[in-house]
Amino acid sequence: MHNVTTRSAKGWVRIVVWVAATSVLTILAKPAFAQQQSIRGTTARSPTAPIAIAVFAEPGTPNIDGRLDDLVWQTAEVITGFTQVRPNDGTDPTERTEVRIVYDRDAIYVGARCYDSEPDAILATLSRRDQHGPSDLFNVMIDSYHDHRTTFEFQANPAGVRTDYLASNDNSHGDMSWDPVWELKSSVDSLGWVAEMRIPFSQIRFPDAEEQQWGINFSRFVFRKNELVRWSWAPNTETGYASLFGHLHGLRDVPAPRGLEILPYTVTKSEFTEGADPSNPFNDGSAYDITGGFDLKYGVTSELTLDATVNPDFGQVEADPAVVNLSAFETFFDERRPFFVEGSNLFEFGAGSGGFVFGAPQLFYSRRIGRSPSRHASASDAYVDNPTSSRILGAAKMSGKTGGWSIGVLEAVTSRESARIQFHDGTAGSEAVEPLTNFGVVSLRRDMREGGSGIGVLATGVQRHLNDPLFEGIRSQAYSTGVDFFHKFGDNQYAINGSLSASHIIGDSLAITAAQRSSARYYQRPDQDYVSVDPAARSMTGYAASMTGGKVAGNWTFGLDFFAYAPGFEINDAGFENQTDRVFNGIRLGRRWLDPGKLFRNFRVNATFAQMWNFGGTPQWREAYFGFGGTTLNYWHFNLGGSYGLGGQSDKATRGGPLMENPSNMNVHGFVGSDFRKPISVGTFGNYMRDEYDGWMGSIGTNINIRPTAAVNVSLGPSFDASRSAAFYVTQRTDPTAMATFGSRYLFSQLEQNSVNARIRVNVALTPDLSIQLYAQPLIAAGDYEDFKELAAPGTHEFLTYGIDNGSTLSFDESDNAYIADPDGTGPAEQMAFGNPDFRFRSLRSNLVLRWEYLPGSTLFVVWNHGQSGYASDPTFRVWDEFSNLLQDDQQNTFLVKVNYWLSR
Repeated sequence: MHNVTTRSAKGWVRIVVWVAATSVLTILAKPAFAQQQSIRGTTARSPTAPIAIAVFAEPGTPNIDGRLDDLVWQTAEVITGFTQVRPNDGTDPTERTEVRIVYDRDAIYVGARCYDSEPDAILATLSRRDQHGPSDLFNVMIDSYHDHRTTFEFQANPAGVRTDYLASNDNSHGDMSWDPVWELKSSVDSLGWVAEMRIPFSQIRFPDAEEQQWGINFSRFVFRKNELVRWSWAPNTETGYASLFGHLHGLRDVPAPRGLEILPYTVTKSEFTEGADPSNPFNDGSAYDITGGFDLKYGVTSELTLDATVNPDFGQVEADPAVVNLSAFETFFDERRPFFVEGSNLFEFGAGSGGFVFGAPQLFYSRRIGRSPSRHASASDAYVDNPTSSRILGAAKMSGKTGGWSIGVLEAVTSRESARIQFHDGTAGSEAVEPLTNFGVVSLRRDMREGGSGIGVLATGVQRHLNDPLFEGIRSQAYSTGVDFFHKFGDNQYAINGSLSASHIIGDSLAITAAQRSSARYYQRPDQDYVSVDPAARSMTGYAASMTGGKVAGNWTFGLDFFAYAPGFEINDAGFENQTDRVFNGIRLGRRWLDPGKLFRNFRVNATFAQMWNFGGTPQWREAYFGFGGTTLNYWHFNLGGSYGLGGQSDKATRGGPLMENPSNMNVHGFVGSDFRKPISVGTFGNYMRDEYDGWMGSIGTNINIRPTAAVNVSLGPSFDASRSAAFYVTQRTDPTAMATFGSRYLFSQLEQNSVNARIRVNVALTPDLSIQLYAQPLIAAGDYEDFKELAAPGTHEFLTYGIDNGSTLSFDESDNAYIADPDGTGPAEQMAFGNPDFRFRSLRSNLVLRWEYLPGSTLFVVWNHGQSGYASDPTFRVWDEFSNLLQDDQQNTFLVKVNYWLSR
């Protein structure tokens, strides 16, 4: 660590120079970017938050029909006083909005009258629930815990489409999978449009008190004007969301929400596979299945909810995109399964003041639950049916608040999995591939100073029942824990966020040795002396720390960032982390102009300087970045940026071998998008990087959004990527004669890659409760390896090319599709054989889903999943030929029907 501190001193000199230069540039540039409007500040934020009053529905419950003509609405307080957020922050709205609130013993009712001077221009787009389409909108945001951190949000559009989500940590972005059962009716008339909502108290959580006081806010979006207005307004330079809400008074004697909801389901599934072996007893080309299970939701207290699922099925979930990953690191995929997505914000470690601690580790990654088995069974004289995932027997989670603490507890059990085996002599058997596993996660968070400060604790535990010799080399236990905090000060202009976490894994010597030698840390690296492989170890412990601090509000923002992951830090049993043994620090400076000016509606400039080392003090890279972006007066948006990397030493490039030079590089990127309000909008991006050894990579793509009718939306996202690496890792071989590289030879080559990818989405909404959604992703990729060579000396970018240098030879065996290299010709080194790494890959994945909410909370899914792919070792990249070949590849089709029924008490 002494070396890390010493080496960073010179870096800080560069930081000071960079910040000073950037400051001068932005100050000089200011007049061209914005002029302060004289009307700014005509609607100043009140020193106290506004108050709305809810009225008990004495004359009778409103009829939810989108009309607001019930007598009870006439008794309610009329809530007005909205203020623009954009395009002209702090000014009066161009259209008037009125809101009324009443309640009874079961629900709260919200009626919104959205006046419009051009009712024929109101955009009322039909879309699937929770799908943000181009439309006018009205939002109700409720902080029923009144903790200034949590938001239950309900959104309506003029076509009656509902969107709802749950947000935490004073953040405006939340959990879209949260699907409460509530009612909405909308209508458009000569005055504008109306949204009438009924939100049952059972669908939200609040303290058990005689008189309730909630945080609340309302917003309205006029699409054609890109005008967003809010009732409780704050300048756009302030941070926060729930902490900026107004207050709702008047709720008295509201019964505590402790209802029971059960959602039983059944699924029928048919699978058809072309090219299957008809004699295979496990897959002769067709398979059929029927199963069932249920989800449960129970209000344990007025503030705590229990969610449980038994034998869950996620067949309606969109498939992961196809990727070509040639690195040593795992690909991260987003969680899509509803049970784990809903409430996932409770288990996000590093939650800070409206965001997250920079560099805080992801201690919990829910896709570890139900992952692919650890082993793969095989037999030369038998048919083998390997499971592709671990079946989730059941899972439960408790969430909510108690005693001033936010709490989240999750428990899940996945089954012991075995591969079925059918031998050719007629006998049958099985082989264990995954042990019975228990996952546990606990999250606690305490907010203080009305959401201005907070502290959180998260812990995970994984226990595997390793009762079979075949499970040798699999970890038996894994634990992690961490504490994070945030503190806002200086009138909420400044914030400090931080985290400290630790991990501990337990297993036999094979399991712990594998962890030490994994791509995350490479303890076996021969040219370092601060870590080493201990083949007798049966546990491994590590830690991580991170800190972020700076100015987060106002026109000028800046910050300092730091994190460190110790070499022994390992969280991948329950969390996600690709690389440890790293220390990072950086500095950020930004200037933004948020009011419309002569050229732009808004404009921002950002500059950063960052650097990273490992725990041995070896600098891995240093990088300076400068970028700018904004929105033009005609609503086109853009950003452009560039960086210069100073290079360093990579401790991962040789995959467990010695250090190798990480070359300096430059990078530029840009994006421009047209006015999103138009029926056709286009966004185009590009990126180009080049290093000092003529390695380069570039990408270009576009996203085209087409809205032919108010009920149909089509999105096309084609892209093209190309790259050439001067030295890409191929393999390594032990060779005592390779004394210059510690007794091993590290093989590299020039690699040229090309890929064409497209993502296609079509959404058709027939009614607000009936929709059809199509997703398709074709992918063509090829990689051509040439000029095979070996690293000549550690810490360099120098190589000995086979067939050219040092009398070496290189030949190709077509029958085995393999290369044979002799590093020194007639010298003492032995020949090495390695497979031809060239590839050409094609794939098509698609998913077609019909979703019908036939009753409130009850849904029918009809799903068609389709896939086909092909592979060859010829790297010739012919896009149109490959698309044609793709249509000839064997297909895999899965059809399923899933129906659930919502029961509530």
